[in-house]
Amino acid sequence: MASRFLKEGLSAGRVISGRWEMTRRHDLIYRKDGPEEQIVVQGPLLQAKPGQVTFRVDRQAVGGDLTGRRLTLRGRWQADPKNRLSFVVDRRSRPSDWLVLQGAWELNRRNEILYRWRGEQLKTKKKTERLIRFQGVWELSDDRHLTYVLDRELGSSFRFRGTYQTPTLAAKTGAIRFQIGAEVKGRRRVETITLFGKWKLSRGLALALEMPAGPGHRRRQITFGADFEIGRAGQVTARLKTGSGEPLGIEVALTRSLLAGSGEAFLRLNRSLEAQAVEAGVRLRW
Repeated sequence: MASRFLKEGLSAGRVISGRWEMTRRHDLIYRKDGPEEQIVVQGPLLQAKPGQVTFRVDRQAVGGDLTGRRLTLRGRWQADPKNRLSFVVDRRSRPSDWLVLQGAWELNRRNEILYRWRGEQLKTKKKTERLIRFQGVWELSDDRHLTYVLDRELGSSFRFRGTYQTPTLAAKTGAIRFQIGAEVKGRRRVETITLFGKWKLSRGLALALEMPAGPGHRRRQITFGADFEIGRAGQVTARLKTGSGEPLGIEVALTRSLLAGSGEAFLRLNRSLEAQAVEAGVRLRW
C-alpha cells in the first residue's frame, strides 16, 4: 500500500489526484486536488539521500493504515531558480513536484553541504536539531555556475548561479569564494560559498584545488585548465579555464614554494616559464 500510494496516490484501490509539498516546518504533505485541497497525509522529514527522501506519516485523512510508518519518495536533488536546495519528486502521469528546503545551508570543513532544521519528537513533542549532510563533488562548469554533484547517474546535483567574489586569487590562501543570491525563509540575501584547499600541479600542467577529507575518505579536488603568464615584474599567474577550455575569468597568483612539490610537472612548467621570460626580456620572480 505504501509504495503504491507514493507512486500513484492510491487509497482503497482508487487514485487520489494530488501533489507533494514541503512546508516551512519541514513536513511533507500530499495535498488532494480540488476546491478544498484536502491534505491526505502529513509528516516530518527524517532522512535524505541522493535519490530519495524519507518521512514519517503523523497524520492521515483518507483510508488506509499509514500513520506511524516511514515512507520514501524517489527523485533527484536540484537547486531551484532561487538557489534553494530542492528535491524533485518523480511522478508518472503529471509534472514533477518540488520539495523546497526553505532554510539556510552551510559548508563544513570538508566542503560538504549541511542543512539543519529544528524538528519535533512524535511522542514527547521535544524540539531537536536535525541534520542532512550531502556528500558530493564540487565542479566549476562555467564562469557563472558552481555545481555540487551528488549522483551523476541520477542527475542529482545542486547547480548554483552566481559570481566569483574576486577575480584574482592568492595561491597561498588556497580558497575560492563564490557569491550567490539565495532566498531564505522568503527573504533574499547574498551567500558566499568558500571552498578551501591546496593548489597542486598535475602532470598535464593543469591546476587542481585539493580539498580536505575526513578519515576514510579520499581527498576531493577541482581540476582546471590553465594558461600560465609572466607579468612585467616577473610574477607568475595562471588564468583558469573549464575542462572544455572556456575561460573562467579567474587568475591565481602562483609562487615557486607552493608548486615545488609537484615533481616533474613543476620542472616542466619552470623550464617553459624561463623560456617565456627570456623572450619577454624579464626576470622570472616567483
